Amino acid sequence: MNKIYTTQFGEANFPHLNKPDTQFNSQGIYQVKLLVKAVDAEGDINIINQIIDNEVSIQQNKRIDKKDSLLKVPLPFKSIEDGRIQFQFKSKFKPKLFDHNLDILDDNKFIWGGSIIRVNYKPASYYVPKTGVGCTLRFVSVQVKHLIEGNSALQGFEPIETNNF
Repeated sequence: MNKIYTTQFGEANFPHLNKPDTQFNSQGIYQVKLLVKAVDAEGDINIINQIIDNEVSIQQNKRIDKKDSLLKVPLPFKSIEDGRIQFQFKSKFKPKLFDHNLDILDDNKFIWGGSIIRVNYKPASYYVPKTGVGCTLRFVSVQVKHLIEGNSALQGFEPIETNNF
């Protein structure tokens, strides 16, 4: 069984934590991009690199007679323009959502981009011959330190008087 790791707090970007994203998968996928300061991301980056290196060793041992090198798929993290690291977490299953007091987050509270969160996740390595070796970050649960929420249907509106027509 994979060990569960916990990220540092960072900013949620394009979160689909309450409802699955069905844009590219009709069954839906829960996902979030987590933006973390580079210094805070080092531990998670080391974990991911170690998992990929272990999978490369396993696959190379199975391919003793082949001399070509293994391909590597894009990493589940990247450095972005402002110097932070963006991690990509996803799962077919809805993660458990907790508030800052570790109470279960109310189902009526929707996590929007800009929320400050941290993620419990299980990294999983994989190998696909045509694409290569990679690692996916499957989240288990999310803790919300600062919740940004809203309702896009009401955005920009405010109550008005109807007698002025």
